[in-house]
Amino acid sequence: MKNQALKRLTILLFGLFILTGLIAQKPDNKYKPKNLDEAISQLDILLTEKDKKDIYDMTEKDYTTNSHFSTGMWIRNNWGLWGGQELAKYFNGLGIYHPDDMSGIILCSYYRHIHNQDYKLEEQIKYYQDYWKKSQELGQRLKTDTAFARQERIKFEESMREKKEKQKQSFPIGSKIKAWVEYNSVGNRTEIIGTVIEWRYVDEKGKRLSTDGTYFKLKDVEAKIKVIEFIDKKKKNQVEKQNQMTTDELWVNIGQLEKQE
Repeated sequence: MKNQALKRLTILLFGLFILTGLIAQKPDNKYKPKNLDEAISQLDILLTEKDKKDIYDMTEKDYTTNSHFSTGMWIRNNWGLWGGQELAKYFNGLGIYHPDDMSGIILCSYYRHIHNQDYKLEEQIKYYQDYWKKSQELGQRLKTDTAFARQERIKFEESMREKKEKQKQSFPIGSKIKAWVEYNSVGNRTEIIGTVIEWRYVDEKGKRLSTDGTYFKLKDVEAKIKVIEFIDKKKKNQVEKQNQMTTDELWVNIGQLEKQE
């Protein structure tokens, strides 16, 4: 009897240990990390084991690029990177000021965390700082050298067309995708699952002014998506209203698409 009681007590304690661990690991979508280590820890809690395996199987470049408008956008919008909250101030203290750069460092570091690699934070910081320094130097030359500005503008337009065409080829007609779609007039987005059924080229919204005072001639690529599922079902009516949906189809910019297995 004593052995049975001891066995039941052991099982009970083990169960309580597991339950306590699960409660401790319960995702808190409202929590805002204050530094990079906390951001990595929070992603570890929020992402599923399948997510982590998918990340592990990608290349670093594929993960950081494909996640910019999904996980990266969620980080920027929910962890206060646009609003100058604590995590943004932490990065400001490192010499990083643009939210895209902040989320880029978080994503890159998380990929390296998954692979048990050094974050090489100083190297990442230098990459973004060098980028902005070169951009400023280029901007100054574009203002003062008309021929160079025209040449660079043409080169940029061609590279953007090639990039978007390459993106398009990675989502063939009939492929299943995850997409971020707007559900209100201020640009907030939610996720849907669907299939690609058509492509089109449209004039880029707004005009992108170059530093020499002329406009880039750019086209956006959009996919018509047949919606299979709204991840957040409460947003369904808002998505349909915002996108003026009369059927289960809507147009989505290629930058908002992710492959879905």
